[in-house]
Amino acid sequence: MKNEWIGPKIIIGNKATGEYYYPRTVIEDEIIEELYKSNNILIAAPRRVGKTSVVVNLASNCPPEMKCIFENVQGINTENGFYKRFYELILSALNKDKQIWNKFSNFVNEIHLTEISTSGGIKFNDKKQLNYLQEIDKIAEQLNKEEIKVVLFIDELPEVLHNLYKKNKIEEAKMLLENLRRWRQKQFKYINIVLTGSIGIHHVVKRIEGRVTDLNDIKSITYEPFTKSQAKEYIEHVTRDATIKYSDVLNKYLVNKISYRIPYFINLLLDEVNKEGKRCNNSNVEKIDIDNAFNKVVKESTHFSDWKDRLFEYFTENQAVFMNEVLKLIAHKDKITKKELYNLAHNHKMTINYMDLINDLDRDGYILEEDNYYTFVSPFLKAFWKRNQPIFD
Repeated sequence: MKNEWIGPKIIIGNKATGEYYYPRTVIEDEIIEELYKSNNILIAAPRRVGKTSVVVNLASNCPPEMKCIFENVQGINTENGFYKRFYELILSALNKDKQIWNKFSNFVNEIHLTEISTSGGIKFNDKKQLNYLQEIDKIAEQLNKEEIKVVLFIDELPEVLHNLYKKNKIEEAKMLLENLRRWRQKQFKYINIVLTGSIGIHHVVKRIEGRVTDLNDIKSITYEPFTKSQAKEYIEHVTRDATIKYSDVLNKYLVNKISYRIPYFINLLLDEVNKEGKRCNNSNVEKIDIDNAFNKVVKESTHFSDWKDRLFEYFTENQAVFMNEVLKLIAHKDKITKKELYNLAHNHKMTINYMDLINDLDRDGYILEEDNYYTFVSPFLKAFWKRNQPIFD
């Protein structure tokens, strides 16, 4: 009987939960510490680093004195829809503790709830439309009196703001930002918000309001990629029971091949090596196998096309064309100097604000600054851009 082939314990694309979650204790501890200080938090990180997995884990395993809940709000496209979901999340978080929930029975009676779950599902039995903004203020006041802390882990708020902007609901977006600021600064002592998002929230807020001062009161926590030693430990962890093992030499080679050490890119390569090994029934991996897997991953454009598409989704056409030209130049020439960058901006008639766009590319994990030039942060993205746009003048 053949031995069962066991793949690495990885998740590609979706959040990692349960046994697939690799603990990031340093950042988890930092988030909890800031919550104990009653700070609202913005997890400042590029795309695909694994921040959603962290906050989902924290929401499920937060300290008992905090009532936590996670929600991806990406699909919300109205201001009132956000308030409704925000209110429902507060109630669902409280419902996790029946003793605390009983203290809020008056609120339950007033709003005529017929169904509620700890995961955020709520049904109202009231033909009269609730004013969710008022209800949020009322329950916030009660939480202050009872000294009960609710923590809402909200993923993809930038998407909501962008949806409103795209639908020309700019005043709704401004009011949403204003109320979020009001809640944070004046009233919501016992409601803390942890924001995450895979596009630059600073860019979205600036596009709506012309400035980013609305975020100045939020504690920003930097979520860094793995160090080399952390990446090595991660590979050892996810392949511990797998058929394919990685020696220290191969582990180091794979980490160096990826360069930008985030779980998503590591998992792509581990998955491709595993699939090819399984096809050939060969568990003895060599460096050439890692190289071949890298090239196959690059050819599968669905892994990276979203990085390009999002530029044209979240920026104006002129901005996106300029940013794409920057990335294409770097892909073919390995780097772009600040002088070349200025010249390119001059050609696109964007010399006034072009560095804001470069900073967005940096924040969102496309490029990084080294001395007086910029390079791709990931060999995967560099190879994709070069393959996707092979002609370069």
